[in-house]
Amino acid sequence: MVNVLISRTSIISTPWAIRELEKYFRKDMKVVVLAFSFFGNLTEEEYFNEYGIDSIQDIKVRNTFELFGIKDVKWIYYYKQSNKEAINLINNADILYLPGGAPDLMMERINEKGLLSSLKNFKNIVVGSSAGAMIQLERYHISKDNEYNKFAIHEGLEYINDFFIEVHFRNRKKQKSSMRRMRKEFKKPVYIIPDDGMIIVDDKKIKTINSAKKYYDRKGIIKVIKWKKV
Repeated sequence: MVNVLISRTSIISTPWAIRELEKYFRKDMKVVVLAFSFFGNLTEEEYFNEYGIDSIQDIKVRNTFELFGIKDVKWIYYYKQSNKEAINLINNADILYLPGGAPDLMMERINEKGLLSSLKNFKNIVVGSSAGAMIQLERYHISKDNEYNKFAIHEGLEYINDFFIEVHFRNRKKQKSSMRRMRKEFKKPVYIIPDDGMIIVDDKKIKTINSAKKYYDRKGIIKVIKWKKV
């Protein structure tokens, strides 16, 4: 299994990310996008305006994978899609793409639609941006920010259980406080993924790319990081 963890989808189109990902992506691969991470309650019409065919999200994702010659991109929609159809898409995908948004709501909708078992059993390539990176972990935390008014810990898809991540890292006190809490409680390393960083986990081998770094090791020792705002 290969897990790709990023904070921004746009990073995939950068030259350095393309060099890394073309080691794994082939033009004959099938991509399935799980469009469950939206905030709030969208009406069916609002939802398909956001994620439907030729929507801004649809075009962005398709254009991203076309950089690798991949044209077979299908979506799992929250509305108008049966459980059987969604599971079939997951089972036949080479790449599962998990977009950013609300990680807790994404997991709630995965359970609601009966897709948890199928997703946990997926063994190919998983690419997750922000919330989609977070839920790849056995447990993930949410730091207090503009969308969430308090720190929280949730259960994810359990692809990764050896470390924690802080997405959109900007050296903020609330982020560092959250990382300290996770390291102290679970005694696992913590990695940061700023908006121009990427982590690839290939059969449990961890590669940090660009600005992504290990911040805490298992003993809680802070790694020396020369921080630049992005």
